[in-house]
Amino acid sequence: MLKILKIFSKKRPTTNPPASARVVLDSPRLCQLLPYFPIGSNIKYSPEYRQEIILDTLIIAYLINSDLIYSNNKITTTDNDHTLVLNGTPVDEINSFAILIPTVGRNKAALDYAQKEILEQSGGLARGNNITLIGQQRAGEIPYLDTVVKKYARLKDGHFNKTQVAILNVDPNLLELKDQRNQARLAAKIPALVQTRLYSEKHQCTLINFSGQTVRICCDDNKIIPMSCEKGEIITLTFNLPTSTTPNTMKGRVVKIDGPALIVELEEILINQQFEKITTLDILEIKTKLLQQPLNP
Repeated sequence: MLKILKIFSKKRPTTNPPASARVVLDSPRLCQLLPYFPIGSNIKYSPEYRQEIILDTLIIAYLINSDLIYSNNKITTTDNDHTLVLNGTPVDEINSFAILIPTVGRNKAALDYAQKEILEQSGGLARGNNITLIGQQRAGEIPYLDTVVKKYARLKDGHFNKTQVAILNVDPNLLELKDQRNQARLAAKIPALVQTRLYSEKHQCTLINFSGQTVRICCDDNKIIPMSCEKGEIITLTFNLPTSTTPNTMKGRVVKIDGPALIVELEEILINQQFEKITTLDILEIKTKLLQQPLNP
């Protein structure tokens, strides 16, 4: 299967490296991480440990040993989740596992000047760079996985003919699960307006709490809003923070629907009549002003 990959990055001078011990990956740990990073899933990543730069990408395939896998249907695990089963056959030994993502990004253009400078300095998806993947949230856990760019490649045929990809080497033991519920939550009771894709007019809601980059809004008086939303939908939220006279307008993605409440991950903020990617400073400002409420110590 490797023959369908055509490397287009510059080759380094040929050397004769010393023989190294054969690598055998932790199969149970690999089985554990697969549901968090399934093929076809939209995920986020940060290059070279620069957490202020978060970009969108897509997992288009796995490279397991020498097999290129395009579909999750080709992969299962044994009942105890200790052994990977590929095309119906258990894999006794996994020597290499890689995730393929496209080299083109979706939201690079939305970065501000400073962020673009940082991205250029870091090298982005350059060979040898560390890429921290942020996978699909499951049961309140957010997965982080540090990978290394093995090489750039161009797929010569198959489903993604001529697509340029980055091949990210994976060590399953670097999977880290962070409990979203353990993050400090700031309680709030702030009137807000929510606008959904289906309803262009704004509806009343209440901002209940704030955790990390995630807000919980309650729509008790208008249950039609959470009923009409879907997970992954983009909504617009407008509210006034304590001690602030200027309303904040932000866009976010619905990550969970909990009865009359929506859990929304904030992604963009309106600045000078234009939406820009939300920054760490924006998050710190929200937290600082929420702490000025009497109900927060």
